[in-house]
Amino acid sequence: MIEGLLADLPSGGGLALIALATMVGGLMRGFTGFGAAMIIIPVVAVVTEPTDAVVFHALIELPSAVQLLPDGMRTARRSTVLPMAMAVVFAIPVSMYFLVILPTDVMRIIMSLIVLALVLFLWKGGRLPLPKGPVAGYVGGAAGGLLQGGAGVGGPPIAAALIARGDSPRETRGNVLTMMCLLIAISLPTQYFYGLINHDVLILGVVMAPVYMLTIYIGSKIFHLTGGRNYRGVAMVVLALTAIGTLWAALS
Repeated sequence: MIEGLLADLPSGGGLALIALATMVGGLMRGFTGFGAAMIIIPVVAVVTEPTDAVVFHALIELPSAVQLLPDGMRTARRSTVLPMAMAVVFAIPVSMYFLVILPTDVMRIIMSLIVLALVLFLWKGGRLPLPKGPVAGYVGGAAGGLLQGGAGVGGPPIAAALIARGDSPRETRGNVLTMMCLLIAISLPTQYFYGLINHDVLILGVVMAPVYMLTIYIGSKIFHLTGGRNYRGVAMVVLALTAIGTLWAALS
């Protein structure tokens, strides 16, 4: 029975590439706290379908999302999170429609270009010129929801909008954790609605989820051992090289 399930996984070099991307993404998530989707999704999209890549990342993120949600909700501020959450709920299904209808090669190119744009955005400091009050939450949530539904990388604009508020580190972390969990919580049912969750990607997600969780743990340990020295520069270089490599593969 197990052999039959494993037979549905990508073969040879494809599976090795997915495993490598999962491990590097996990290390990035543990070391810097962000960037996993920006590594994993473009690479997996080259091996499989862009829709499978987005679903795969949501599946392997689910255990960590469930684990971190209680911690986030304890320190999150409802008045900050609620406007963002409302925007995300509406934006994800709309943008996911384009993920479904656009040709595979077009989506691969779009995903790589989005990641490159996000790398530049984060390199410049990740600041959003948002208005004050609930409107900022709606705008940041809409931007994150659109990128999450269409390419699976909705975290950076939401995190940037929350950080730009200038709240205490404890409250900001709680808001970010809560919203990252919400992205996954909204993405998976929407993917199911559009018929994107299939047997093969479920098996792939189950197999790779422990690898992802382990490398997140290793990455966090490396961060603490090194004191986080040069972590931002390392993260930006890895993300940029990943996006350029997957864009070249998609264009080829």
